[in-house]
Amino acid sequence: MKRSTQLLIFLLVITIYFRAQSQELPHRPKVGLVLSGGAAKGMAHVGVLKVLEEVGIQPDIITGTSMGSIIGGLYAIGYRADTLEKLLLGLDWDRALSDRIDLQSVLFEEKNFFENQILQLSIEDGKIQAPSGLIRGQQILSLLTRLSLPAYRIEDFRQLPIPFRCVVADVISAEHFTLDQGCLPEAMRASMSIPSVFTPIKRDGALFIDGGLIRNFPVEEAKEWGADIIIGVYTGRLKAEPEELNSFSNILMQAGFLLSIRDAEAQLPLVDIYIEPDLRGYESQDFKKADSIIVRGEQAARLQFDRLKALADSLRALGPSPNPPSLSAIDSLCIDHIVIEGNKRFNNRELRGRLALEEGATSSIQDIEEAIDRLYGTNAFEQVSYRLRQVEDKTILTLKCVERTPTVLRAAINFDKYLGAGFLFNISSRNLLQPASRLMLTGTVAENYRFGLNYLKYLGAPQQWSAVLTTQLSKDEIPIFQDGIQNETFRLTEWLAELRLQRRLGNSGMFGAGLQREQLFFKPIVSSDPPFHQLDYTNYNLYSFLQLNTLDRNIFPRAGTYLSFEFKGIYTNSFETNIRGLTPGVSTDSLFSFQPYTKLSFRSKSYYPLHKRASITVTPFAGFVFNPSNTFGDFYFVGAPEMLTRRSIPFYGLDANQLVAQVAVGLGVGYQHFLRDNLMISIDANAGFFATPDILTENVPNPEQFLAGIGLTGGYQSFLGPVKFTMMYPLDTDNTVPRNLRFFLTIGHRF
Repeated sequence: MKRSTQLLIFLLVITIYFRAQSQELPHRPKVGLVLSGGAAKGMAHVGVLKVLEEVGIQPDIITGTSMGSIIGGLYAIGYRADTLEKLLLGLDWDRALSDRIDLQSVLFEEKNFFENQILQLSIEDGKIQAPSGLIRGQQILSLLTRLSLPAYRIEDFRQLPIPFRCVVADVISAEHFTLDQGCLPEAMRASMSIPSVFTPIKRDGALFIDGGLIRNFPVEEAKEWGADIIIGVYTGRLKAEPEELNSFSNILMQAGFLLSIRDAEAQLPLVDIYIEPDLRGYESQDFKKADSIIVRGEQAARLQFDRLKALADSLRALGPSPNPPSLSAIDSLCIDHIVIEGNKRFNNRELRGRLALEEGATSSIQDIEEAIDRLYGTNAFEQVSYRLRQVEDKTILTLKCVERTPTVLRAAINFDKYLGAGFLFNISSRNLLQPASRLMLTGTVAENYRFGLNYLKYLGAPQQWSAVLTTQLSKDEIPIFQDGIQNETFRLTEWLAELRLQRRLGNSGMFGAGLQREQLFFKPIVSSDPPFHQLDYTNYNLYSFLQLNTLDRNIFPRAGTYLSFEFKGIYTNSFETNIRGLTPGVSTDSLFSFQPYTKLSFRSKSYYPLHKRASITVTPFAGFVFNPSNTFGDFYFVGAPEMLTRRSIPFYGLDANQLVAQVAVGLGVGYQHFLRDNLMISIDANAGFFATPDILTENVPNPEQFLAGIGLTGGYQSFLGPVKFTMMYPLDTDNTVPRNLRFFLTIGHRF
């Protein structure tokens, strides 16, 4: 059997060769390699390539669709099978198949709203615009651009070391198209634009999506470029058996690929050596199973080993195989000219300032990618990509920007033990009243609500300085405990208006100073003998602040630091203070002092990675209200593992707002471990010294107290956002807080 196979292959090659000679064609028979799509299952192509290299077959032409276009395009540049295997096994697929960048690359003003919601919609002309895909492809296009840099001077794909073509489908014309010139990474990205997952690629009046919907097995495209012998590798969808069509999703998927399946069957007779890996049990999204999928491809190719070896031997008998030219790796280059495309609302000067790349200077590829991330990190663009071209002797860097609509709606849901169920929304509009500005409305609709309106105006071309006008409205409950028992509850409603001037420190810091007008409304809602029925007063504050945020991500960070420091001078106008229903015998001065005082607040949380799945956390905190009368006016809320209000000090071992303190100093340490990328556990301990305002400590023997507590948390990243469940226990309470197990649950995003 083996000898007959070798003889048939030899006769086929000789026949093609002499036919070519009779037609005076100056080449040996050409081998075309056809790689189908199949999403994650298409990684099996790498296993086939390993066997082709083993037997000594060098394709003369490569065609591909979807994942086949990515594997085929990179192989055509010069990447070998072992390099591609290492790439696929080492890739962070969660990141690559997302639009996520490191939080350090995001502007400080935008960090809280970056990938911290479950819904983001554009609003244009008063209408909500549905997205054309869940993923823009920021990361995958950046990856393909970086990998394709050795070929950045080549625009005709015939000139690649191995000629290459890929197939896309045009939504507008309902036809398939072959891409064989232009920008190679963009062509590969267009070929894998799975509808409803990746946004389509616009080009020359067409709207390109995954070519696998029409032609998933581009054999004819290899024949058109002169392939005499076809090796076809198919990892796409096949006709389903009746028993497999047992669910709505299976039927829908089969219906979507009917045309592609039918076309692939029509291409099969043109294939000389057909390889179909057994990928039963694997799904299109199983990118994290690259190792076993590659093995399945290699196993399928070895079933055809004799035929492949016979083909390789027959070709060698006709002379040495062509040696494709090698392309040099690109680490840095001199950029002669920078072109920016797609910007309508932002001028070139503004964007060049953000890029910080100079024409005529040498830049590394890392410099270029960091500049792209800085521009994308402004949150003003849906996608920012780049392309390098050689025009005569000049290197041109072209940036392609896809701007967001001026107005964007973000939404999330949240539930926790303190706020209850809440709906979060954020509406931001850029350049609404002035250029280089942002108007933002943020709200949490819950029992304890929060609403804020913020207008930011950048100053100067570098946009490091900005002026901000803000107003906020919030409601909270203040529980008062005595001997560990809650005996009173006050409602606090705050309205804050402020004007500040701030300066950004890179992307990770901000400092500034401002003026505030702060109105507070106290009302007892649970009390046997309230000292007043309602207390309203107004503060005028002068403050300065410093904030740092070097966290690697908003949700379950693993590295970096968040730090907030504020120093405030508080001045009160006694004529604007209103006390209604004052209990007889209670002095006004015992409730509120009209003397100016100062307040210092500091909190920080740092993550120190031990390895990629574990971190040590350190959380120092300090708060001082330097009020000489030590009255009801100002304090911190201590308790719960989350930052729940602007006055909060998180503390394991206490319920939300369980302690009201005028002085708080302490430290927390913890260890967190990720069992999977979206599943973590942590153990935390904290301790601190606290002092309670005098007005709240009548008949309390020890208003100054030392507390310690411990907490165990499980966290899971769900489609609704992060879910965290914490069990807490107070270790040392000075007998002022009951020592019993406490729980705190939070579901969803916070911004």
